[in-house]
Amino acid sequence: MEFSIIPDQDALSKCTWCQNHISDYTDAFGIGATLKPKIDLADYQAHCIEISLGPEDKSVCMLVTPEGSEAKADGHDGMFLVCSEPCGKRLKAAVKTDIASGEFFDSIQDILS
Repeated sequence: MEFSIIPDQDALSKCTWCQNHISDYTDAFGIGATLKPKIDLADYQAHCIEISLGPEDKSVCMLVTPEGSEAKADGHDGMFLVCSEPCGKRLKAAVKTDIASGEFFDSIQDILS
């Protein structure tokens, strides 16, 4: 499985769902996800990658958590950054669709606000 690596600055400065700019002074929400055991993203650890979600195959950016990180220790293989609760709800709905189909994700959870 191959993915496109997105420059961190591009991925972490905007909402993964709506693409609105997120600054140091903007509220942001983190959403963690656990991958299916068969998915190996070791080559992408500590990088942002572009993936497709939901029935519309919406492109979103996900940070692949590195070994030794707090997020990884909490069971999150990937992290998403969103600008608002509505964007978070839309992202979670798309991930839940993926979970139901058994493709990529095993679970999803809000972690900070």
